[in-house]
Parts: sequence; C-alpha cells; structure tokens
Amino acid sequence: MFFVIGLINIMVMVGTYFIANRYVEPEFVALLVLAVTAFIFIIGHFITQSFTKLAQANKMKTEFVSIASHQLRTPLAGVRWSLNLFDSGHLGQLTEEQKNFFVLIKEGNERMIRLVNDLLDVSRIEMGRVILVPRQTNLYILVEKIIKNFAPLCQASNMQIILDADETLPTVYSDPDKLYMVIQNLIDNAIKYSKGKGEVKITMKQEGRLIKTSIKDSGVGIPAKQQKFIFQKFFRSDNVMKYQTAGTGLGLFIAKSIIEQSKGKIWFESVEGQGTTFYFTLPIFK
Repeated sequence: MFFVIGLINIMVMVGTYFIANRYVEPEFVALLVLAVTAFIFIIGHFITQSFTKLAQANKMKTEFVSIASHQLRTPLAGVRWSLNLFDSGHLGQLTEEQKNFFVLIKEGNERMIRLVNDLLDVSRIEMGRVILVPRQTNLYILVEKIIKNFAPLCQASNMQIILDADETLPTVYSDPDKLYMVIQNLIDNAIKYSKGKGEVKITMKQEGRLIKTSIKDSGVGIPAKQQKFIFQKFFRSDNVMKYQTAGTGLGLFIAKSIIEQSKGKIWFESVEGQGTTFYFTLPIFK
C-alpha cells in the first residue's frame, strides 16, 4: 500500500512539474508541486488509516468467531452426551411421539456442532493457525473407508458410489485427518445435491508426481454466473437453496485451504442441471 501511494505521489509530482513549468513561473511551479504533494500525502494517510482499521475490524471479527465457537462447543457436547444417554435406553423407553421429537433435536444438535467446527476451522485459516501434519497416506484406503461410512446415506438416498482406482496407487503426502474431512465433504455434497438420482463416481489416477482425484455427480450443477463464488465463505448457489439442503457454505472454503496447504490444487467443472465434477491433486509421497 505504501509503495503504491509513494509511486502515485512521484508520478503526480513529476507530471505537475512538467505541465506547470510550461505556463507559470518557477516559483509558482515549486509551490504547486508542494501543494499537490501535500494533498496526495493527506489522501494517502486517510486511505492507509482506513485499511488499517478495516484489517483490525476483520481481525477482531475472526477472534470473536473463534472465541464464541469455543464457548459453544462445551454445551453442545453436553447436549450430545445427554441425547446419547436417552438413545441408549438407560433412562427409560421413549414413546413414538417422543422418538420423533428426539430425532429432530439430535439432528439439530449435530448441525450446530458441524457449524461450530466449521467456524473454528475458518477462524484458524484466517488467523494462519491451521496446523497440518502431513505424512505418508494411502489415499485408496482412506477413500474406501469414507465410502463405507456413506453406505447408510446412499441407501436412504437411492444413490450409488463407484470407485474407479487401482489399489496399488502410490501413497500421497498429506494430513490424513484433514484430507478425510475434505473428501467426506465433497462426497456428501455430491450425494445431497444429486437428490436421489444416478451415482457418484470417484476416480483416482497418477499424473506425473501427483495423484489426481475426481468426484463426479449427476446432480443440480452450479449456475455459470455463480461458479466464480463457489470457494467463498458462506456461499451457496441459488438452485441449491431451492432444495433447502442443510449446509453452512464453509466446506469448500475449508477444502480449498487444506488442499492448497498440502501443495495441491482443487477446481471443478459444472453444468447446471447436469452435474458437477470436483478435482484435486496431491503430491506423491517421496
């Protein structure tokens, strides 16, 4: 910012000098250059102050979100523990009507826990506090495990997940816990936005010193005009909102940060009404 303001100031000074020197006396030229310089410095000072205040406000917002999220984790965990106790039957059997309310409460609590965890991840990313522990990771085994965990949801959604990859695929260098979260989010989105039709196809293959993974669905797709916003915080496309699917709009922002910190890339291709394919690459373990 200081460099830009300084450069503008020099250009204005030189321009003012050469233009004014053609029409007025040297003494007036000097005064004019000084006046213009002072004006530019004052404007620059206010601009710099504005950016400083904006940065401070953004930092305070991020810290507030982090503190608030931390404070919410404990009571939400307590609610989850209490709900699990009810679910176990140790406090007696619930009636059918109570079970219906119980399911709604449990789902709501889980959504809040996911939101709090996502907000914490975002605040860590913005404050540069995300710590990855990269190590040799078998991507094939990791994806197989995630697919098995999605089996009940696939059955309920009338969906099928197909894995197209070689078991002997080279291992990657990444944080397996963070990578698990990224892939889980991408598959979850693919299932939710397919709305009970077709399949989700996961392809993994080696390309040079990278492993390229794609997750393809046959869902609602992303409108072309909104695709540039897809990795922004809290963004959810208009056609997705019509389905009222649960979500925070933070998952892809977090995924992008984790993949890029793992020295990989993430991108997508999408046609509204036909589906979306997300791609990401990760370096092979040396």
